[in-house]
Amino acid sequence: MFCAEVKNYQHPSDQGTQFDEFVAKCYVACQAGHLLSDHLMWITWAPFRASTWAQLDSPKHVESAVLQHRDRVLGTDDIATAQSRIQHEVVQMVAARLWLIVLSEKQETLVPLKDWEAIVASELIRKGEQW
Repeated sequence: MFCAEVKNYQHPSDQGTQFDEFVAKCYVACQAGHLLSDHLMWITWAPFRASTWAQLDSPKHVESAVLQHRDRVLGTDDIATAQSRIQHEVVQMVAARLWLIVLSEKQETLVPLKDWEAIVASELIRKGEQW
């Protein structure tokens, strides 16, 4: 099961700000045991924060995003109090489940060949499943 936010933008725009808010919401969802939180996906057509891309799914970034939204997520505007309220096991959980996926318009036209479709259909039918 997964939860996703999709941004079909032509340019990075304000995705960095929106991504941090998404990560903070993911923290709340994982903390609450949300059923659709096995995978947390950010899907975009426009890469953003290229210089820090490799760290966007790190526990350090998750913690930073939660602290940015501490008033809503942790119920306090005080940074010291917020830091003491962060559940580090939830931070780790969010970081482990976070996916950053970049698509392109060209990928949208990618469809399976009829031969491959026939192989998949044959295998499903052989297993007694519907095609």
